[in-house]
Order: sequence, then C-alpha cells, then structure tokens
Amino acid sequence: MNNNDSIYRFIFENHSVRGQWVRLNQSYSTIVNQHQYPPLIKKLLGEMLVVVTMLSAIVKFKGRLTVQFQGKSKLKLLLAQCDQDFHLRGLAQWLSEIREEELGALFKEGLMVITIDPDKGGNRYQGMVAWEGNSIAQSIEGYFRTSEQIPTRLWIEVNETSATGLLLQVMPKGMSKSNYDDNGWEHLIHLTDTITPHELATLDPVTLLRRLYVQEEVRIFQPEPVLFRCNCSVTRSENALLILGREEVEQELKDKQKIVVTCDFCSKEYSFDRVDVAQIFSKGDKPPSSTQVH
Repeated sequence: MNNNDSIYRFIFENHSVRGQWVRLNQSYSTIVNQHQYPPLIKKLLGEMLVVVTMLSAIVKFKGRLTVQFQGKSKLKLLLAQCDQDFHLRGLAQWLSEIREEELGALFKEGLMVITIDPDKGGNRYQGMVAWEGNSIAQSIEGYFRTSEQIPTRLWIEVNETSATGLLLQVMPKGMSKSNYDDNGWEHLIHLTDTITPHELATLDPVTLLRRLYVQEEVRIFQPEPVLFRCNCSVTRSENALLILGREEVEQELKDKQKIVVTCDFCSKEYSFDRVDVAQIFSKGDKPPSSTQVH
C-alpha cells in the first residue's frame, strides 16, 4: 500500500465519529528545505502543514484554506496553505533563536487565524484560533470546541523526514443528544491516547487503525494524494511590484539592470528589466490588497 504523501479518511461504523490520517514525506521535505529553517521551526511548520491538510479534508470548498500565525517578536510568521485538491505549500519567518520553553509566550502574544478563500467570488471566511494548552494541535482542538462546538482530538508527530497526523471528530449529525454517544467518544479517545510517537510516525494507516481499534468496525476510504505545489506566477510577481509602487521600483532599478522578485514559498525568481517595469505600470492596474497572501 502506498501511503506516501496521502490523506486517508475513515469512520467508525458503531459510533458517530469520523477520522483522518495524513502523512507528508516529500511535500514536507520540499517545503522545509526551501529555506535554512532551524529544527524547531521545521517542527512547527510541519505541524501547521498537517493541520491545514486535515482542515481542507473537513471543509467542503473550492479555493484555498490558510492557517496562519503572525507573531510580534522572535516568531514572526507560520503559514500553511492547502486547496481542495490537497496542493500544499508553507512558509515560516523568525528573527532569532527560539527555545521550546518560549513557544507558549510567543504564541499567546501573536494571532492565529484560519482563512478560507473560495474560488469565483464566494464569501471569505476567517476564524480566530486562541492559543490553548502547549501545542498547535491543542489550540485547533480548542477552536473546534469553542467556535464549532464539535469535539475534536488531534495527534501530530513531526521528525526530520515526515509530518504525520491523526484526527478524530464527532460527526456534526451526531451532535444531537439522541445520536451523540459520549461514552463511545471517550472510549475511542482513550484507545487513541495509547499511540506512541514512534507508531504514529512509522505505521501505515491500516496497520495503525487495526492496532488501535481491535474491537471496532472501522471503514477506511480510498486515500487521496497530497502534493507540494506553489501557485506563484509572473502575474503575481507583477502585482507585487504594483504593491511596492512605481517610485520605489524605479529607485531599485536605478543602479541595476533588472529587479528580481523571489517567491517566499518556493524561491523561484522572476526578473523584470526597465522595459518590463514600464509596461507593468503603463497598464494602469490598481495594485491588489497588500494583505492578500500570494
């Protein structure tokens, strides 16, 4: 069974509970190796990539889902994006060395947001995620508990080569008092809490689920591939120059033959000479919003 960079969905036949398992190997390695990230930043970015992939599997949408943390000091940015086809990319920015014991304070002073940008002009959704417990996983659990009133648990393990996640969630239709089996939910959580980090990081989903839920009927659906894919383009790079403004762009070109726009996600470079710049600003296009992530 090929479980390389895949997401599996499953349900429990005798409980109103659904689940997901995701492992990112190649996509995770590609994203974290785009920049010289220290180990802790790689781990945090891996967790964000797992979270955004799982959220994209829960939400029915066509567009782009973003999980983003913006900080005020050492940890400036953690950003992971995934679309409805599980095309994934991510980015981190930090200012100086961060110790693991500092993370709680750093996350509490910043802001974590879940954003859904639908295709074709649909309504944009944005939800704030409060920092809870000691991890990104616990904060996402808190978001579902307080904002969506849906019991959710998430286990994540990130190592040097992969990022793996397991999620359990009460089905929305099972939230009514007549259908929601609280004892069943707690039973499944108790079983899942026995998983070790090594098991989560190494076992394939079928073996893992059979080992955890020996006496449960679990229906596993066909996996879907997850791929790294950046949607940068010449047009988006031109928009970046429009945001910068003609005066500043021409100042940059003053002692240069060309100006280079580098994609923060994949490090691809787009070059523009004086003729290119003149054509860009002659179109009279209004720059896109500078708050939009490209």
